[in-house]
Amino acid sequence: MSGLMQNTNLLWTGFYLAPAPSQGNRSWMTHLADLRAMAPGWGIAPIFVGQQHPSITTPGVSHVRTAEQGRLDALLAAQLADQAGFTSGAEADLSGAPRIYLDIEIGGTLPPEDLAYVNAWCATIRSDETSYLPGVYCSFKDTAAQLQRDNPDLVCWVFNINQFLHHHDQALTDPGVFRKPDIGQSGFPAATAWQWIQGLASISVQLPGGGTQSLPSWDLDVSVVPDPSHPDRKFDADAGTWLD
Repeated sequence: MSGLMQNTNLLWTGFYLAPAPSQGNRSWMTHLADLRAMAPGWGIAPIFVGQQHPSITTPGVSHVRTAEQGRLDALLAAQLADQAGFTSGAEADLSGAPRIYLDIEIGGTLPPEDLAYVNAWCATIRSDETSYLPGVYCSFKDTAAQLQRDNPDLVCWVFNINQFLHHHDQALTDPGVFRKPDIGQSGFPAATAWQWIQGLASISVQLPGGGTQSLPSWDLDVSVVPDPSHPDRKFDADAGTWLD
């Protein structure tokens, strides 16, 4: 991650909150301060992989989609974000409440059970029971618009890999310089972030201490904000520094 920060134009990364109902990998949980300290510091998008529609059959995925489960999962997401450090230390000095992004893998208009679960999750996150605000990672097609109708304050990170599905060779414009496609191409112009490539083939990354490392199977995302955890934060690209 330090090599990517120093040698590419990448500025933010997803960050899994775990153990979550459908994501058991805890490897990110102790590294928030490390990522922020890699000058100038990574922007972060904390992801909570909650309950999924039964059509998502990946091993380990949970499918309990009720409003009550949404409330319980929101409290768990906030607890995990607290454990990771999103409201303590230097994080507490950042302006505004941090955003947590609920992962929704099913596309299209959400069925009633899923909608009840997501809306309850969002309502609990924004309530005085947590220190956070809601966001979602979801499909560009119908899902984001449907959820924003019920949750006008919702920040949406959409996935749409169709535009560049057979054009992964366009991911970099120069060595170490990743393309930044316009968010309007995502299919949901009101999106804050867009996953535009899934499973990018391995590239070679220069390491800070010398040498290179091959990193396979990337997902690439672009955002209209430099730090999705705090969408109001500003970054001075010319100076290479955060303004808060």
